[in-house]
Amino acid sequence: MKICRRDILKGFAIGASGIALGKSSDLLEAVASESSIRNEYNRVLLTTENKEPFKSSDIKKNENYIFFYPYHNTPALLLNLNEAIEPLEIELESGRLYTHPGGVGANKSIVSYAAICTHEFIRPNQNETLIKYYPPGEMSALYGGDNVICCCAHGSAYNPSAGGKVMQIPAEHPLTAVELEWDSNSDLLYAKALIGRNPPFKEIFKEDGDGRLIEGETIVKRLSDYTKKIVKC
Repeated sequence: MKICRRDILKGFAIGASGIALGKSSDLLEAVASESSIRNEYNRVLLTTENKEPFKSSDIKKNENYIFFYPYHNTPALLLNLNEAIEPLEIELESGRLYTHPGGVGANKSIVSYAAICTHEFIRPNQNETLIKYYPPGEMSALYGGDNVICCCAHGSAYNPSAGGKVMQIPAEHPLTAVELEWDSNSDLLYAKALIGRNPPFKEIFKEDGDGRLIEGETIVKRLSDYTKKIVKC
């Protein structure tokens, strides 16, 4: 695990929709102690903006896609990586182990993670995003490499090919994975659970109002179509 190469101005974090830096230490301690392994939510179909099914074959490699799950205010990245992702075992800070289910789709290359940095819960909003996937050939200068999900708020980086493991601090916990289900006959995709460390997102983001569970379907967009500005670092 690498340390951050340089500090990023904390003003970046203020512009992004995340947990406020002044949140009570009690909440942060409660979040830090959370170690649920798998939480099932509504099984929802991934769709286009026209409410047509969003098929796995629609997901271009090296593109950042976003949808919301399991709540209306909890974004997730949807990625088609350049390799088959096999199931692997991951250890939480608590010492508990869990198994990331690996990729889905014909090539087992499609994965999804909560687009919420585990350091201070920075997440994309419609004005900007500080967190994105840097595919092969697109260098994250802050991390010093590619094929990485990096948060520009403070430099945390994660490996999407290895269950969202932390590659660069200050983050201490892997990204929470979104469990996908793929129907090989119809090529449809469903989201149905969160796997790994499951912090109380509903409480963390309560400034948005009561978190509403997504039901039935959730719309997938390119990240560049969702937000006005993608901050790169």
